[in-house]
This record gives sequence, C-alpha cells and structure tokens, in this order.
Amino acid sequence: MKHTFDRRKMLIGAGLAASGLTALVPARAPMARGHEQGDMVRLIANENPYGPSPAARAVLAESIGESWKYAYRQEARLKQLIADAEDVSPRHVMISAGSGEILRIVSLMQLRQGGELIAARPTFSFSQQYARELGADVVDVDLDDNMRHDLEAMSAKISSKTRLVYVCNPNNPTGTLVAGSVMRQFVADVSQRALVLVDEAYLDLSDDRAEHTAVDRVRADDRVIVTRTFSKLHGMAGLRIGYAIASPDLIKQLEGLRMSILNLPGLRAATASYADHEFQDFSRRKIHQSVSITTALFDELGLHYTPTRGNFVLFDTGGSVREFGAAMRERGYLTGFSYAPYKTWCRISMGTTEQMRGFVAAARAYFTT
Repeated sequence: MKHTFDRRKMLIGAGLAASGLTALVPARAPMARGHEQGDMVRLIANENPYGPSPAARAVLAESIGESWKYAYRQEARLKQLIADAEDVSPRHVMISAGSGEILRIVSLMQLRQGGELIAARPTFSFSQQYARELGADVVDVDLDDNMRHDLEAMSAKISSKTRLVYVCNPNNPTGTLVAGSVMRQFVADVSQRALVLVDEAYLDLSDDRAEHTAVDRVRADDRVIVTRTFSKLHGMAGLRIGYAIASPDLIKQLEGLRMSILNLPGLRAATASYADHEFQDFSRRKIHQSVSITTALFDELGLHYTPTRGNFVLFDTGGSVREFGAAMRERGYLTGFSYAPYKTWCRISMGTTEQMRGFVAAARAYFTT
C-alpha cells in the first residue's frame, strides 16, 4: 500500500510543480500539515490527521484557479455517486456545508415554532443548542448502562409536543453503536410520531456501514433524515462538506432552508475522495491502529473505556479530567473534556499512530508516577 501512495504522490507532485502549486501536496503523503497547533498535538476535535486523499489534494490544487466561481449546480456528480452507493435517487440527496449545516436546518425546520427535541445525554449537541436558541424545549435522555442510546426510554418520552428525535450513531462522545437492526426498527416505529434525525458522521469509519445504516428506512419512505460528513474518514473537516439522505419531499424542505453556498474546491475534492476507496481503506486502517495503541494502554493500566466506533476513545481517568488535561498539555498534547454525567471520563481523539505512541508514553507517566 505504501508504494501505491508514494507513486501517486510523485505523479501529483510532478503535475503541480509545473503550475507552482506544490505547496498544496505534503512532503509525506497522506499526512496533513498543521495538525499540531504550535508544538501541541491536537487530540481534541475528532479530526483525521491524515488529511484529504491524494486524489482530493490534486483536485484541490486544480480548483484554486476556479475559486472565483460559485458552486451553483455543481454537486450533480457527487449526488449521483452517493445515490448509486445508497441505492436511492439523486433527489434523495442534499450536499451541505458539513453535516452540521443539516443538523441546524432540521432544527430550524421542525422547531422554529416551538415544540421539543428528544436526544441522548451525552451526545453531539449541535441540534440541541440550536433548538434552545429557537426557544424549543430539549428533553435529555440518559444513556443506558452500556453507554449506548436508551432507545426505549427515548421512545417513551415522545409526547404531542415532540417535533424531532435526534440519534447520533455511533455516538459522540462515547463511540458506542446501536446495532442497525435495532436502530431501523426504532426509526420505523418512532417516525410515525416525530421526524427522526440519524447522525452517522462516524459510521464510515467501520467496514460494516451497510449493516448498521438507517438508510433502509429512507428507502421505506419513513420520516427520517440520515446525515454523513467528509470531515472524519475523508480528512476534510476544514473543507466543510457533508450530506443528507432523505425522501425527496424532505430534501426539498431542507434545500428551501439552506444556509450556505457550497465551496467549489471542497465540493470537487469531496467528489474525488468519495471515489478514492484505496485512501478510505488506508484511513480506516490507520485510525483503527491508533485506537488499538490507545486502548492497549488503558487495558495495561486497568482504566475503563467504551468500545468505540469513532476516531476517538472515551475513558475514565479515575479523577479530575481538568488535571489530566493540564498534565497532557505540559507534555504537548491537547486532550478533551468531561461530559455529564460522566465527570471523570475524558474523550481522546485519534492522531497519527506516531502521535498516539507519544500520547501513550505521556499518559503512562501521568498514571504511574
């Protein structure tokens, strides 16, 4: 695999040298520059340190000269690729400025006249924050004993006021997954009472995505919206490209509330990356290796952690997360926060395998001295 990436890097670099754009391709592909903030290694934002694929980098370089253009009606190719992969029509797909834009649009669509949103606690909070800004109520439902969504409890909370149910699967910050068969049954039942938003930002990181996705319920014409992103597996968080899969009627409603104009380089890079399965396999493998390096330390030290499907691990420090974070910063690592009600637990985002070996050494010293 390494030889393949080196060969592609050389070809891309040779082409860019003639145009004076070699700075857009890293010296050691596929490694993102700037993952370290000063001399601090970022293990805090669930970014992919390997950055965009070589194919996406080449397209980005080619797109610089066309950045004066708006990306009006430029997303057809990406929509078609997604539609083909998901066995839906392009009318079932909306391309957005990251999946975060979809989360906000859905909250606006459902909650601008009040009502309530039901979500787990803890989970990704974009939808809840925006719901509160709109004046809607947010009903938090604690995770179960395995730190997974308690779907039965969430269903029981639905009332006549409920306009939206949000499920992040795999969940952030726990990394836990509700099995696809269970999730799809939940969507089939609950979508008859409220719109369901299933955030699958991290599902691409697993090889068995098709087994666990809720897109089957889109095909069944349930009232469900599935969101994905190019920020994780594809290493394009800064380029802000995501997408929604839903019925054409729901997509039309989302498009009517669009908050942004897509950026042309990001859109073209995402199209190239979606077709670059070689890099996607590479990215998954490296992220899984980093997770294994990290959890091996926790096993060694007897620290509890959740089985993760994300590019992060939530673990129990056994004490103050603030003190742990301060100690890691002294050693050059930016780490995550605690999440109520798990006040001693800390989320660690995955860096490169080399960075995680460095973190492991720093964390081992902290916990054993």
